[in-house]
Amino acid sequence: MEPINQPAHVLYVDDDLSFAEMIATMLEREAENLIVQTANSAAAGLEIVRTEDIDCVVSDYSMPNTNGLEFLQSIRGSDPDLPFLLLTGRGSEDIASEAISAGVTDYLQKQQGTEHYSLLANRIMNAIEQYWAEQELERKKRELKRVKDRFQSFVKHSPDIITAIDKNGTIQYMSPAIEHVLGYGQEELTGEKAIEYVHPADKDRVSSTLSKAFRGDEEGRVTQEYRIKHADGSWAWVESITSAGKKYHEGGYIINSRDVTDRKQRERELEQKSERLEQFARIVSHDLQTPITIADARLDMAMDECDSEHLPRIGNALDRMEEIIDATLALAREGRVVDETRPVDIRELAEHCFQTVTSPRTTLRVTTDKTIKADQERLRHVLENLFANAVDHGGEDVMVHIGEIEPDGFYIEDDGPGIPDGKHEEIFEAGFSLAPDGNGFGLAIVKEIVDAHGWQIEATESETGGARFEITNVRCV
Repeated sequence: MEPINQPAHVLYVDDDLSFAEMIATMLEREAENLIVQTANSAAAGLEIVRTEDIDCVVSDYSMPNTNGLEFLQSIRGSDPDLPFLLLTGRGSEDIASEAISAGVTDYLQKQQGTEHYSLLANRIMNAIEQYWAEQELERKKRELKRVKDRFQSFVKHSPDIITAIDKNGTIQYMSPAIEHVLGYGQEELTGEKAIEYVHPADKDRVSSTLSKAFRGDEEGRVTQEYRIKHADGSWAWVESITSAGKKYHEGGYIINSRDVTDRKQRERELEQKSERLEQFARIVSHDLQTPITIADARLDMAMDECDSEHLPRIGNALDRMEEIIDATLALAREGRVVDETRPVDIRELAEHCFQTVTSPRTTLRVTTDKTIKADQERLRHVLENLFANAVDHGGEDVMVHIGEIEPDGFYIEDDGPGIPDGKHEEIFEAGFSLAPDGNGFGLAIVKEIVDAHGWQIEATESETGGARFEITNVRCV
């Protein structure tokens, strides 16, 4: 006989305790993984079943006070599936029929000899194996139901539209999010061609990209942005992700789409703002640079011809005007919308920038290992400006700390004097400065770069009372 591969606990119940112990010994010899304990009454047996882990019960039919079938009914009240083998000293079709009707697992007559013990051990082991298999199957069913319920809950409550299309691009399923994102009923677009709802200007590009993804020409996840028709006739922007070359079980494809209309609107507003600012900067640069150059030349001649305490101050004012022009041009350049990004290690870039803009007495502590998608050169300007701001206001001995904000951000803070109450938003305005010799453009440039990435920045207070700048809505790698 093939032994079961783990210990199995069997309860043998018989009012003849010496006979029960003999049977227990023989069963353990027949099957090494059987651990058999005995009880001499149905009441004692029921208490063991209720308090201990038992894998199978074997009971004599004829016992005083409570017979085997009555004992079976008691067992079924606490464990309906526990294997129960009934033994009887005399053959009776009536008892056998009654036992089967009562739900007994197996029925045998008591006999002497090793063949009988071997047969009994085999029946017990078969019953236990089937019991364990059924328990494992039920466990897997429960786990599958739990996973299925979680998935269905995720699909039901996800803000993203989950779409299943067949190999011809016909919509087979859309998640409930379609209702609040695009205004259609969940079943309304089933059977329609998905590409027909894509904006005409985006249709060829989307169709070509999806075809490549479905053929497996692309690897990994394919992401694209396009406009899709809303139920009210307007166009909404979505960002869709398709797993290239991977089909679901019915041979179709899954597309996950997120509404990015608000983000695209912000990007358009930033582009318009950048264009206006750049145009303004060009005008300022062109209209002011020529008279400043003339004024510089005249000042040099005046200083050669005469000595006056007012002339150096005029020179300082002209230098200040040139600084403002340069800062205005930088503000315009940094405010342009970021078109291309790549993975940037915050720690590595921060440590590099820190060496170029601070003194040896300034310290940096970095407690994040985030890698983010960014324009590295412009992110460098953000870090350099914030480091310089910390030194300008906190002195050369200031300590700067860069840490992580879950799930999508990081912060730069210092232990300097902090930001005065009521100035946490004003400090980002161009020309505003808390330092007497500051030009007021450093934090404005930081804000423009952050906005150009589609991120968000907030000025607050560090634990030590210094300035803390939190940058969030960052795409992490």
